[in-house]
Amino acid sequence: MNSYAKLRPWTESEVCECDEVNELLLVYTLTDNPIHCYQCKGSIDPERLALSDGVVDDVASWRQVFSALYELWLNSGEYEAWAKENLLNRTGQVNVEGLAVSSVLSKQWPTYYWWFYDSDDPIPGTCPSCNTEMEASPIHGNKLCTKCRIVV
Repeated sequence: MNSYAKLRPWTESEVCECDEVNELLLVYTLTDNPIHCYQCKGSIDPERLALSDGVVDDVASWRQVFSALYELWLNSGEYEAWAKENLLNRTGQVNVEGLAVSSVLSKQWPTYYWWFYDSDDPIPGTCPSCNTEMEASPIHGNKLCTKCRIVV
């Protein structure tokens, strides 16, 4: 298996068909590939972006940790509160790694990181990373911090 296969979906998903990719969105959508086009939100094959094996491995590692926590939260069992706490923790491993991967991707394509948000909670008004006021997101999610490149 080559590195690109780690992020290729095993099920059908909406794929980005934009002529150009100008910005990315790192978001877990219950699929293997968390790299999406910021404009259309379609997934982008990592080979299209010519990502190095190291970057692909880092993205796949982050996705694996995020998906484990997210699925524990979705399960609504005894791990739900613990998983949610970890998904929201700004100094926790999953968000530190997610922001680091977003930063690496941003060297070539400005990349937004989709921060976990429980729709049962009030929409956050401040950025979970820098605590500044967030603005309404014109495309995806509810709010965004352009400074930290975070979407909630």
